[in-house]
Amino acid sequence: MGAIGRRIGLVCVATPMILGLSACAEPRLDNGLWGAMMGDDGSTSDKASPIRAMKENRTDYPTLGSVPPRPTGLTTDAQRQTTMDTLTNDRAASRKRKADTEAIPMPTPLEVPAKPKIVPGRS
Repeated sequence: MGAIGRRIGLVCVATPMILGLSACAEPRLDNGLWGAMMGDDGSTSDKASPIRAMKENRTDYPTLGSVPPRPTGLTTDAQRQTTMDTLTNDRAASRKRKADTEAIPMPTPLEVPAKPKIVPGRS
């Protein structure tokens, strides 16, 4: 009974490996494993291709002529520099505040009280 199980297991493992490697032997992977087994030559001349469809006049895709104009109301270099200076000053103030906060002396903790002398059976 054990020998039959091992043979079945070997067949179950070996079959996909053999089929997978045989599909790699020929450059028919574009048609998939089924096309390679059935002998499909892989000609795509009858099939529609998305590349061929792009050559036609398509209205659902934008063209370079439909690019919107440049946005207006952008900040100037001086405005951006002012904003960056403000952020730099805020960062420096934050670091100073952190240093000042860490410089505050912490109070010393209280001493741990001694263990009470508890004698079992007496209150």
